[in-house]
Amino acid sequence: MDIIPADAECIIAADGTIVWSDAIFNEWFSHRGIGPGIKIHKLFPGEKELCKPGAVLEDADRLGKRRFFSLECTTTFSANGEKVSEKVRIRKITLQKVLTDISKLSTQTKTPKDLFEKVLWLMRDTTHYLAFAGYVARDGRLELTASKGWTEKLKSYISVQDIAPDSTSIAGRTAYHRHQIVMEMKDYALLPTVKSAITKLGGEYLVVTPLLDQDRLVGVLTVIHDKILTPVDFEVLQSICSQVAVVLNEKLQAEEGVERAEDAILYANLIVRSMSDEGRIPAESRTPASHDAAIELLHALNYDVELKKIPLKDAIAYAVTNARERANAAHKKLNVKLSGADLAEVSPLYKYAFYEVLKNSVDHSPSPVVDVEVHAHKERSSTGRVEISDNGPGIPDEFKSEVFRRHKANMKKPSGLGLYLVKKIANKYGGRVWIEDRVHGDYKKGTTVVITFPEK
Repeated sequence: MDIIPADAECIIAADGTIVWSDAIFNEWFSHRGIGPGIKIHKLFPGEKELCKPGAVLEDADRLGKRRFFSLECTTTFSANGEKVSEKVRIRKITLQKVLTDISKLSTQTKTPKDLFEKVLWLMRDTTHYLAFAGYVARDGRLELTASKGWTEKLKSYISVQDIAPDSTSIAGRTAYHRHQIVMEMKDYALLPTVKSAITKLGGEYLVVTPLLDQDRLVGVLTVIHDKILTPVDFEVLQSICSQVAVVLNEKLQAEEGVERAEDAILYANLIVRSMSDEGRIPAESRTPASHDAAIELLHALNYDVELKKIPLKDAIAYAVTNARERANAAHKKLNVKLSGADLAEVSPLYKYAFYEVLKNSVDHSPSPVVDVEVHAHKERSSTGRVEISDNGPGIPDEFKSEVFRRHKANMKKPSGLGLYLVKKIANKYGGRVWIEDRVHGDYKKGTTVVITFPEK
């Protein structure tokens, strides 16, 4: 794909037969058997007006890759005004078409993933690279968002990469240094498994380009090729990457705006619930923890700052302390057995999630003594897991999913926000939450709420 390729030319007779074509025309179309003696309309079958101003005509090269052209026609007339011939100038506009299509994706896609998927389809259809991968930069890491030609095994090796000078991936190092890295696979020495997987694809060259828009790093584009890129190839790739960076930045800013709005709603709900809970607890029984936590949320909301992680055991301790205050106010006793809480750090929002679960155990237990077990452990997939089990009345199977919804149409308290907020907190940090029976198959013997979170 040339940046500004030379135009091809041909001359056609009055009946549309090509009577002459230059070397560039022959190079572009001879594989289709089109040249002198052939009707010009066979060049782009189905197109009625080849020389219509602004028309974009599609074709395929020898390897089936899409390419786009525009035609400019100059007619020659005889002395009596009859059409004698036409000189046709054919301009290859593939790069301009791709850049325009990428720009249009700004309004045609909803998420960075949707954008990258479509960008890579465009590149796969119009370039001769073997494989592509698009990463989005978030929180000091690169996340593989879309790929074409990558095997599942290769994707698993490179799905998440640190942005660092000593990153185990070329993508991570490229993002850190913010300049393009071109590497011959025989010289690749970072991850033997990655080298082997790329070599099996037939790749000999790895080209990794940072996506920068107004000096903001928004992602990385990686391509694998079976031959060294020419200077023109590099210019084309850089043009595409520059356009992708602009549109990707727009998507990320929109995504961040939505996240900030959702965070504002979440924080506001948590602040209101903290204040409401304080009002239900006698002054002499209150601790300043809830008040301080609400102030922390308000500060984060006003100044748009990310809350610093805290030890998991501290998050659980906050939840237990506040749940005990609530139990005392209801003339109940809360017994909590804790195990395995020293394994990780979590966002402070998890203390609200754990509290909402414990509060439910206190509020819904018909017994004056509420027994709860909180067990934390690490799963194999670098995921932390906290299980909170109680001896309450349990939750029937038909309500186990519905309790997490904002509006619970089939339940007695359709507007309860507690477990809905738990789910919002878990999802915000890439975790999950669900409900199990404490005794398998018998919901009446208590409930286990499982909350997971990534350990990163």
